[in-house]
Amino acid sequence: MSLAVKVYEAFKDDEKKAKVLSEVIDELESRIAPLRDVATRGDLDVVKLALQKEIEQVRGEVEQVRLSLQKEIEGVRKEIESAKASTIKWVIGLLVLQTGVIVSVIALLR
Repeated sequence: MSLAVKVYEAFKDDEKKAKVLSEVIDELESRIAPLRDVATRGDLDVVKLALQKEIEQVRGEVEQVRLSLQKEIEGVRKEIESAKASTIKWVIGLLVLQTGVIVSVIALLR
């Protein structure tokens, strides 16, 4: 039961006063109602703490992704170094072979 109805019931022996008082109380209640949805400092502190917790969780996830990417980058670097070393070995081998072929051809032409 609303406060306006309670006031009306209390003053119902004087109909005019009861009606005026209940209308005033009803108007006040309707103006106060939106204020119930206003955030308080405590509400803001709770939200702040929740956001800080979420930020820390996201930071942890970002750190995990960063570490994972570092491992992948190191793996790719090792593969590149291995491919580079292999390519150098092949080039040196081909140069030695080519030099041998050229020396052989010169020796055959003499």
